[in-house]
Amino acid sequence: MILPQRLILGSRLKVIFPAGPLKGSRNRVRYYNDGISLLEAHFAIEGSRLLEREADGFAGSDEQRADELNQAWRSDRIHALIAGRGGYGCLRILNALDFDAAARSPKALIGFSDITILQAALYQKLQLISFSGPMPINLDSAALSRLLPLLTQPTTGIDLIPEKSKVRIEVLSGGEAEGVLLGGNLFSLVQLIGTGFLPRLNDAIFFFEDINETVDHIDSFLHHLKLAGLLYGVKGVIVGDISWRETEAKLSARKTNALICDRLRTIFRKEIPILFGVPFGHIDKSITIPYGARARLDTKSRSLTLLQEVTAG
Repeated sequence: MILPQRLILGSRLKVIFPAGPLKGSRNRVRYYNDGISLLEAHFAIEGSRLLEREADGFAGSDEQRADELNQAWRSDRIHALIAGRGGYGCLRILNALDFDAAARSPKALIGFSDITILQAALYQKLQLISFSGPMPINLDSAALSRLLPLLTQPTTGIDLIPEKSKVRIEVLSGGEAEGVLLGGNLFSLVQLIGTGFLPRLNDAIFFFEDINETVDHIDSFLHHLKLAGLLYGVKGVIVGDISWRETEAKLSARKTNALICDRLRTIFRKEIPILFGVPFGHIDKSITIPYGARARLDTKSRSLTLLQEVTAG
């Protein structure tokens, strides 16, 4: 296992755009600028040269997006990387990434959604811990307060789930489990099946989230992973935010959540502990989950406790 370097006040954080562009929405630009302002109170921010670009729905050509990421890994001036936004595009640059540079100079990679593609690949190839957490485009003060300790402090014993959030979390299957935190955006994970970039989920606490999907799609994604033999070694499950399409059978969000919960109980073994509604994903006040770190899941206390350090410093 490789740990990224621990950050301090003033560490240089590089913004990258490995997937979708910022251009195209005034609200997107405003949210991004608000997020950058929050980060600037703690870190020196180096912006992306792709900030103002758009190329066929991406933040730049495949070569430009891969080069920005590789140059950040190679630079001694950069201490960590944060994706400006997700979208789609990381899959297209995997074969161009310099994993040797990432191994020589391990740095925290922060993001979620399509950034799951990069985080899964980094863990599969290097066992490098990264951070499934907020990006500038969806960063708020609460989410930042949950991200900062993971980047700057010792982490063994930290419960990733805030006490105020526990009352809204549903226990689908009770129990305790220890394992490695692996998962991310569900649609992104399914794209990696058969590529050699998807980690095996043996001994995993499997966490996932998704956006603008239907119950049948979530069900099919999970069954695809199961039929590919990837879910049988899972030790525990954490389900984050899943936003439903407005066309989803004209059901209320409550009824839709109840339906997917029933489906989940049939996909995973009965003895596997499952928490539903953990606050991470495409939502405000999202927690950050260290990708590849070992943790303990306890459904009685609705806790997810880190069993190791997630940075080296």
